[in-house]
Amino acid sequence: MARVYVGYKWVQLLGKLGRDTTDALHHRHQRSAESIYALAVRLEGLPIKVCQFLGSRADVLPRAYVGVLSELQDRVPPRAMEQIEPFVRAEIGKPLEDVFAEIDREPIASASLAQVHRARLHDGREVAVKVQYPEIEEVVHNDLANFKFFVKVLSKLERNFDFTIVIREVEKYVPLELDFLNEAKNAERMKTCLAKRTDVFVPGVIREYSARRVLLTEYAPGVRVTDIEGLRAAGVEPREMADRLIDLFSEMVLVHGFFHADPHPGNLLVDSGGRLVLLDFGLAKDFEPGFREGITKLVMAIMINDKVQIGAAFRALGFKTRREDDESLAVLGEAFLGWALRNQKSYAEPDMLDHFNEALPRAMKDNPLIEVPSDILLVGRVSGLLSGIGKQLGSHVDIGAALLPYLATPPTTGAGVADQESAPKRSH
Repeated sequence: MARVYVGYKWVQLLGKLGRDTTDALHHRHQRSAESIYALAVRLEGLPIKVCQFLGSRADVLPRAYVGVLSELQDRVPPRAMEQIEPFVRAEIGKPLEDVFAEIDREPIASASLAQVHRARLHDGREVAVKVQYPEIEEVVHNDLANFKFFVKVLSKLERNFDFTIVIREVEKYVPLELDFLNEAKNAERMKTCLAKRTDVFVPGVIREYSARRVLLTEYAPGVRVTDIEGLRAAGVEPREMADRLIDLFSEMVLVHGFFHADPHPGNLLVDSGGRLVLLDFGLAKDFEPGFREGITKLVMAIMINDKVQIGAAFRALGFKTRREDDESLAVLGEAFLGWALRNQKSYAEPDMLDHFNEALPRAMKDNPLIEVPSDILLVGRVSGLLSGIGKQLGSHVDIGAALLPYLATPPTTGAGVADQESAPKRSH
């Protein structure tokens, strides 16, 4: 990481000396992305999760980073079946031959915390077997300690990059991703929430053979949501899929108050019938009572560009600034959603990033945030991932038009059971 940092500082220095740094910067992006990829593969665990996020941000990062790091979304070098077979047997409590008529020895996907094998049960059902890497809990514990140290050093070197709040959230949520029974519960709840949508499929959980570190679900093949040729082969235009993603996550957040919080392309597939397949519910968020209504008020305030209401909505959600001044919160609202609304965009553009890279630190320096609610960080993460996917799909979604039907929809109540009669009518 020090070499990557110093490499960019060197290119920066060349620019200050009047040199043309176009080629040098492109070379630095490629070399840095490859170095980070190699490091993540060697270390496994959380570095891979960070790279999965970065590899999805085509709206923010140079093409070299997206091209290299996106390979980590479901193609991490896997473990041999000989390594994981005893682990699976111990978790399920039965010999594999008693459970499976057959199981592929090569995984169909491998990622930061687990790998997935295709199998067939004795009753004929085709299933996906998600197996956690045996020693990953210890690896993740060490990763968190190292990331905390790295973030502390970075905040001292670059005052505008203090990710302490983000690390606190990672510490809170990553342990939940290591509990596959929690993931099973999230998947079942999401399947209930989205039961009336014919354009979305959530694979069912096979409870009788699932455990804390092994999860069985229905097998659901498909192409990645960013595979343009694969989408068209399934009869889906990329821009239509971008529309559908915004519509789906608007419903999750603004109607159900329960949403998939890790929608990178490795977790979003499109099947041969054009349905969107949602995978991996290890990171899913259920809003606290009243938070969904707070998000709705914030979005409405940003849509009408009322600084006083924006400030009040942010504070009602739990944001605190050093002074009770609406200006810095208004700039934050513009960065969060306002720019996209006014420019009818669903993803970030370079000119928008340049503007807010200058305006936001200045506003926060004048009246800094001293408290940020944890829920909003996950909403921001989802927005960022969808922005990156939208960029790759060439999205032309009018985000304001997409949000409006849901802002007037009453939230669902109970354990995620949707009152679909009151939900906006969809043409999907």
